[in-house]
Amino acid sequence: MPNYAGMARQVAVRGLGREKPTLFLSNNAHTSPRDLVMNYARRNGVEDALGSSVNFFHLDCLASDVRLNVDLDTVLTVLAQGCYRWLATQLHGFGQPKPKRVYRKFVEMPGTIEIESRRRILVYFERRAYNPVLREAQLDKNCPPIPWLGNRRLEFSYL
Repeated sequence: MPNYAGMARQVAVRGLGREKPTLFLSNNAHTSPRDLVMNYARRNGVEDALGSSVNFFHLDCLASDVRLNVDLDTVLTVLAQGCYRWLATQLHGFGQPKPKRVYRKFVEMPGTIEIESRRRILVYFERRAYNPVLREAQLDKNCPPIPWLGNRRLEFSYL
């Protein structure tokens, strides 16, 4: 590591599912090899979960290797993850699915939006296998007026 003046330690571990040993690099000389591996596994689990969300939610997925505005990307990713988790908790039998599955089954679906008068917006969902799950969730029940849509209320209709 050029230009690094501190102490570095490398630990090689076999049997982690790869043909060659996995190498861990640390600047902490006091942590045991076991703790290094456990800390990495815990961090890697968090990064994998965030990575799948970023891969799915990222606004500019094709250029996601070049992060110019990491703060905004992170905030939008966390907000989108929270929205999908909330939606999943409202849908019977879908409490813990991946966001991509919720999107595929319940968000990416054909329909028609009709702005009716000044008081409501009707969303007509075309016939799909998961419409009964959406209907049961009653996501439009007690929907407050939406200020940026002229204080209209959202209502769903299933064809």
